[in-house]
Amino acid sequence: MKKIFTAAVLFAAMTACCGGAQTALEGTTWKLAEMEGIPAEAINAGADAFTLKFDAADTLVSGRTNCNRFFGKYEKQDGNLGMTRMACPDMQYEDAFVRMLDEVDRYEIVGSELKLYDDKTLLAGFRAAAPEASAEAERK
Repeated sequence: MKKIFTAAVLFAAMTACCGGAQTALEGTTWKLAEMEGIPAEAINAGADAFTLKFDAADTLVSGRTNCNRFFGKYEKQDGNLGMTRMACPDMQYEDAFVRMLDEVDRYEIVGSELKLYDDKTLLAGFRAAAPEASAEAERK
């Protein structure tokens, strides 16, 4: 998951495109909305499944797959994110999600949607989680 650090640095350094109200990258819980290899029923299995959150104060990125949590400092450009490693059903979805994070080299925010790319290829789309879902995810 080395590229996620580079991508996170790009996230912090870049400004979102387009006019209108933009959701901030940092401080927002981003819920996966679409990704090849992960069916909608797996994505929607839980409010905090397949999420990302960037914390500007501590420069931490954290989140959850369908099973495990991950976390790390995002100002680094090398190294690995830490991750819990419980065995769970449907581990192929977690594996796909983590591989996707490793490929990210840029992002785009339009309104309340976050898109992650590898060059020009869309890897995954996220939506800003509703405030109550964000609060629930933080309590877990």
